Amino acid sequence: MKISETGLNLIKSFEGCRLTAYTDAAGVWTIGWGHTGDVHAGQTITQAEADTLLAHDLEKYEAKVDKYNGTYGWNQNEFDALVSFAYNIGSIDQLTANGTRSRDVIADKILEYNKAGGRVLTGLTKRRAAERGLFLTPIQADVKAGWNVGQYGYWWQDEDGSWPANEWRLINHHYYLFNRDGYMVTGWHRWDGQTCDPDDGSGDWYFLDNTPGGELEGACWHGRESGSLEIWYVD
Repeated sequence: MKISETGLNLIKSFEGCRLTAYTDAAGVWTIGWGHTGDVHAGQTITQAEADTLLAHDLEKYEAKVDKYNGTYGWNQNEFDALVSFAYNIGSIDQLTANGTRSRDVIADKILEYNKAGGRVLTGLTKRRAAERGLFLTPIQADVKAGWNVGQYGYWWQDEDGSWPANEWRLINHHYYLFNRDGYMVTGWHRWDGQTCDPDDGSGDWYFLDNTPGGELEGACWHGRESGSLEIWYVD
């Protein structure tokens, strides 16, 4: 298989193109669209050379993903997402546990590779979320909306293949809150009008039903005039 324009654009959006050599977050000399290996301080290249390097580099990472195609039968979105992942990490061997993990586990594990030098990096966190998002985007057009469950909990998929993340969603007459990774949250959580559990601790508290396996697990509660609480039902 070969990476599509969608996958190529994903890689470019996170790598960026720099025509003068620089050191990345891990201290590795890099140039062009994230090219490494034979780069040195002071090196410069043209845009055409950067594009050629990327095309050549991607052949190696396409092969690293394609070797598991016989096991998984990747669709184009899965393949594109994993080539982007491999281009950044080096391979998908550990991610797939050498082809023994299920698709659901692979999708969830993608999010864990967001560190460099032992530190969580915002850029890597965003990239992993984008790769997971593409990995989970179906190719077929007639997707049925509904709940799905992954390693980190429940998430909702819309008919267009997208899902809510970092937002409230009214589903079957009840409000649910989804975190930045797209998972439904339960228990007490903050919302500041834009972000679920903002880093600065701002926002109002909300309680989402936390009965494990309950019919309305994750549904938002609200206060009655009497001061008591009930699961919020919206007509």
